[in-house]
Amino acid sequence: MKRAEVIFTFARYEIKRAIARKKVLALVAFTILLTILPYYALSQTGTSIITAADAPYVNPYLWVLAVILVGPLFLNFTAILIAAGSMSEEYEQGTAELLLSKPVRRSDYITGKFLGGYILFLFILVLTLVLSIASAFTFFGVQKDLYLIPGLFVAQAFSSLLFFSLAFMLGELIRRSSLAYIFSSAIFFSSFIISLFLSAIFRFTGKVVYKTVQMYLPTSAAGSLPVQYALPRLPSTLSTVLTFVSTSTTPASTISFSIEILLVYTIVAIAIAAAYFLHADISRKLS
Repeated sequence: MKRAEVIFTFARYEIKRAIARKKVLALVAFTILLTILPYYALSQTGTSIITAADAPYVNPYLWVLAVILVGPLFLNFTAILIAAGSMSEEYEQGTAELLLSKPVRRSDYITGKFLGGYILFLFILVLTLVLSIASAFTFFGVQKDLYLIPGLFVAQAFSSLLFFSLAFMLGELIRRSSLAYIFSSAIFFSSFIISLFLSAIFRFTGKVVYKTVQMYLPTSAAGSLPVQYALPRLPSTLSTVLTFVSTSTTPASTISFSIEILLVYTIVAIAIAAAYFLHADISRKLS
């Protein structure tokens, strides 16, 4: 069997394993609730939070609410939930030792596991975008500028790769799924909260050092990229809302800078996970 076939065999195995553990079903159910209920609730209140100058009561840009403002936070956390248990659960169940006793390369195994988990995340991302747009259509009529969706898909997929890689790394290093979830989530929420505090301190003091530190936080880069892509391409009425949200949670930086920060964090996390896995002993079943 060719190496590519082995890798995709492990990728399919990872997908089936996650489905068997009801992880994907739970995420799908939560995605449906997150992308439908807010729009239904807003339709009942007659909101005009996000409008267009030529159609102030139709809300043709309300798809932005879930796709750009709410979605990234949920999707980054979803990436953590999928990746943190990918390697660690194999050690806890004793299946890692069994799988690697076969004539397969360790590099093929870890690559397939990584790809399988990331494909699952991309499925959740697609589902989030489709349901968000469908809900906006259903409750608020025809939506505009949907040509931005493919670009936003790429931006969010790349942004969430940072936290996926980080959680994948911790799952391999710690080899306990519960601890991997806890530490990954702690890093995510700590970075998010610290970013909010640094943004507030910068506004009060005007000292650039706080803004600079904020720019290098993982949640800043991950949260910036989708907004940076969409902001110049949307009407000015939306720009006001997006600018307020983005400056409250992410620093004003360029797209290239956000990509560089995302690449550094992602590459380092993947390299550490791969190096540890390729050289460490394979633990027997953990109790």
